[in-house]
Amino acid sequence: MIINEAQQKLLEATKENATTEQLIWLSGYFYGLANERVGVNLGSTQNSAPKSLPNVTVLYATETGNAAGVAQKLHDQLASSGVPVSIYNMLDYRIKSLKKETLVMIVASTYGDGEAPDEALAFYKALMGEKAPKLDHISYSVFGLGDSSYDLFCQTGIDFDKRFEELGATRLLNRVDSDVEFEENAEKWISEITSTLAHAETQASSSEGSNNTTTAQNWSESNPFGGELLNIIDLTDDHSEKSVWHLEIGLDESGIQYQPGDIVALLPKNDPTLVAQIIETTGLSPDETVQIKETSYTLETALAQKLDITSLNKKFVENYAKQTHQSDFDLSSNEIQSLIKDGDLLDLVQAKPAKLSAQALVDLLRPLRSRQYSIASSQAAYDDEVHVTVKQVEYESLGRPRKGVCSNWLASLSEGDSIPLYIKPNNGFKLPKDEQTKVIMVGAGTGVAPFRSFLQERDAQGIQGNTWLFFGEQHFSSDFLYQLEWQKLVKSNVLENISLAFSRDQAEKIYVQNRLVEQAQEVFKWLKEGAYLYVCGDRNHMAKDVHNAFITVIAEQGQKTADEAEAYLQDLISQRRYQRDVY
Repeated sequence: MIINEAQQKLLEATKENATTEQLIWLSGYFYGLANERVGVNLGSTQNSAPKSLPNVTVLYATETGNAAGVAQKLHDQLASSGVPVSIYNMLDYRIKSLKKETLVMIVASTYGDGEAPDEALAFYKALMGEKAPKLDHISYSVFGLGDSSYDLFCQTGIDFDKRFEELGATRLLNRVDSDVEFEENAEKWISEITSTLAHAETQASSSEGSNNTTTAQNWSESNPFGGELLNIIDLTDDHSEKSVWHLEIGLDESGIQYQPGDIVALLPKNDPTLVAQIIETTGLSPDETVQIKETSYTLETALAQKLDITSLNKKFVENYAKQTHQSDFDLSSNEIQSLIKDGDLLDLVQAKPAKLSAQALVDLLRPLRSRQYSIASSQAAYDDEVHVTVKQVEYESLGRPRKGVCSNWLASLSEGDSIPLYIKPNNGFKLPKDEQTKVIMVGAGTGVAPFRSFLQERDAQGIQGNTWLFFGEQHFSSDFLYQLEWQKLVKSNVLENISLAFSRDQAEKIYVQNRLVEQAQEVFKWLKEGAYLYVCGDRNHMAKDVHNAFITVIAEQGQKTADEAEAYLQDLISQRRYQRDVY
């Protein structure tokens, strides 16, 4: 026997009273002592972990790819540090598997009104249900991603964290709720988990052998590629009530590769007129030097290129009130609530003027983030280009005209100008691997963009038929985006069917969801033949209406109740046959 009876009793007593985290620490501690005594690394390879160290399971709930990216970085760092680790999209993970886990790390995004991403809904509902398993054998940690401008900030992560605790699990590290600028928090969380789980010597040896080669795909928010604007075309005519732009951006020498369904993130600039008005109202100097993360800028440059000046939220307004010592700030008043909902920084400093230094103002503001668009082209058709379809946003609120940040910046550009960008893979919005699988695509307005990419890809590969596009806009004559291209694709049979809904061309408004219900019998026939469903558009209106239309189609044609039809759709989601790119 390797250990004597007294040692065995001591170990048993220690095991009975130790938490999972303590046992993990002890395994690494004794492993390190053994290494010191024999003077060698007992693992068979550089990245070996102590044999007693349990597997870490990383689960992620993602929609635009941010949570997936954080989860993958955690997986890679743990693996390189010698920790056995697995990673799963929650769509591919069954809740009963939690019975076999010891260490679970969760990365979860929140979208809409505190909602979990589509691909995580089945896991989320099962975890919250009465039949969820006991988890008192699990240690866990949660990293939440969200946007603090929403009331239910990081709600999905909060829900997972609370439910794991309710089911008996023990926190390895406290939950992290991270705002839109999540990268720094993610790196810290990943580092803390790695240092908790991995033995120090294993970390050192793995870091010595790590490969930090930068690839051409490493363009990011902090390191964007400057793509040249090759062409910009207004897709709507003078009679339209809107302007929709088609942009073609060069990717020469970037090394960027993307797939149909992926996302391009563009880093815009703020309206210079709005910047000037803010500086004038605050009485500050545009040339005053300020610092953002140890980098110096003039105030004008910081407001124009680095900071979000067009949206307010409760947290920002509270901090502004504290910084300016305005005790009469009533956050529940109609005035302040209206500012938070519809106003911008200029509205706030005009309504509640106060003396504030340039640096103090900059410190209050959130960073100006990239704007993300579904890619409207296929690299099989346009090798060194990426195409974007953008609606120019202009409206009025609180007695002032407003402009969408990115759309109006793009509309102001000319051919030859540079557009900072990077690509975000969108693995939850991909064409089926079997080219003969039927595809139903539903998009309204600029939501048709990814389907242009899908069909260009199939055209370049010589694939015909099995495609059905539902497209909606206001007027046939002025708003039929990419009309000639769709007609050409129909003629070549790359696009088998196209159903159109122009809402304002008749007395009764008709939308894409109405066309789906009208074609219910054929749509359900396609579903029974294995069709994939794709929806791209507004989350709160169009996407919900289309989802309800699918429920109607399935209930009527499949002779099911509404709940059974909903379950049918959830099953399609679990099979990746129902995919949404919504915003």
